[in-house]
Amino acid sequence: MSELIIPAGTKVIEPYAYESKTGITSVIIPEGVTIIGKCAFRWCRNLNSVTIPNSVTSIGEYAFSNCSSLTAITIPNSVTSIGNSAFERCGSLPAITIPNSVTSIGDNAFSFCSSLTSINVDAKNQNYCSIDGVVYSKDKKTLICYPAGKQGAFT
Repeated sequence: MSELIIPAGTKVIEPYAYESKTGITSVIIPEGVTIIGKCAFRWCRNLNSVTIPNSVTSIGEYAFSNCSSLTAITIPNSVTSIGNSAFERCGSLPAITIPNSVTSIGDNAFSFCSSLTSINVDAKNQNYCSIDGVVYSKDKKTLICYPAGKQGAFT
């Protein structure tokens, strides 16, 4: 298996559905899926590409953790929740954009992403903002996430 195409008509990718399937290199999730469950693709170490449709509203905790080959992912404007450690240890991911729809980013959502140098938040997001690729609460009083791969001094 290399490309995984989730069947049309699927509404939820259940927890642990594809965990540790190292033969998966790309995933196409069809329109209509609303939830990517907990640990759905965790430990899919060769996964490098994921297409997430605009119907997805929730990315569960650890959903893509330890997908060390993941080089790019687009979070659509429909997503409101990114779970705890959702992208933890995605060591090849260089940047990510948080859309305006996201109202909740779980703890450690992007921890140990050694290549991650920038997390950008859509300017219209009501809960979060980013300054130089670092994520803060909208009022800038709380540091939410500092990318692990970011270099240089930080004040």
